[in-house]
Amino acid sequence: MSQKKILIIEDSADLADSLEDMLIFKGYHAIKASTGIAGLKIAPQEKPDLILLDLKLPDIDGYEVLRKLRMDDWGRTARVLVLTASDTTDVVPTDLDLPTEDILHKSHWGIENLAARIEGELLTKDKLK
Repeated sequence: MSQKKILIIEDSADLADSLEDMLIFKGYHAIKASTGIAGLKIAPQEKPDLILLDLKLPDIDGYEVLRKLRMDDWGRTARVLVLTASDTTDVVPTDLDLPTEDILHKSHWGIENLAARIEGELLTKDKLK
């Protein structure tokens, strides 16, 4: 089985490094982008199995990244887990008409919980192939 690729689009270097360390420890190939534009450039080239997308980025926000990602043939079916520091309930993927697998509030998950969520998402992707 080939190593699964996960793209982390996150502007917090500390969080991105922690996520990268956890993913490598779990046997994944982690790729990081610290801006939305960088993530949009990397995603269609690398075609990751899963994208972890922060909503608050320094150049364009995660909503715009998702909109642009969904315009690409490959990006229409890319699996995306949205990460947000927002604790409000108004961050709902269906309101955007931009499908995501889930929205994870950063204050509500630990690294191990996120690892389990990622593993579950990748298993689901494999079953859909």
